Amino acid sequence: MKNNDQRSSLLWLAVGLAIVYSSTKYGLGMLSSPGPGFVPFLAGLVLAALALVVFFQQLGKKKRENVKDLFRQKDWPAILKVMVALVLYAVFLKSLGFVLVTFCLTAYLFRIIEPMAWKKVFARAFLTALGAYVVFNLWLE
Repeated sequence: MKNNDQRSSLLWLAVGLAIVYSSTKYGLGMLSSPGPGFVPFLAGLVLAALALVVFFQQLGKKKRENVKDLFRQKDWPAILKVMVALVLYAVFLKSLGFVLVTFCLTAYLFRIIEPMAWKKVFARAFLTALGAYVVFNLWLE
């Protein structure tokens, strides 16, 4: 097996199957009244199925790239900026509030990932924060 995608898909297949196995210990319940292990069970099944799809898609394909080349091609400063932004999001979430911090994070990410005009950044960040507020605070409570 010379393809890195095949190797990683086998790892994710094992993780998915471990989740499926572990979730059965919590009880699956019925479809009409699911137990605490139902959602992890489904998530594990989806993860395992997607891993199998990737594995079979990569059968017969040649080695695409070296692992060293994979890490050389990444934009490490942008990755670090996103990671710092996520840590700051978690730090300021309680003190500044969900809507404000979500707006700031999404505005920052929209500007960093693919720079665009400030009007678009603020409009998209506002809609994202508003949508997240509606979904999590109003709809799901």
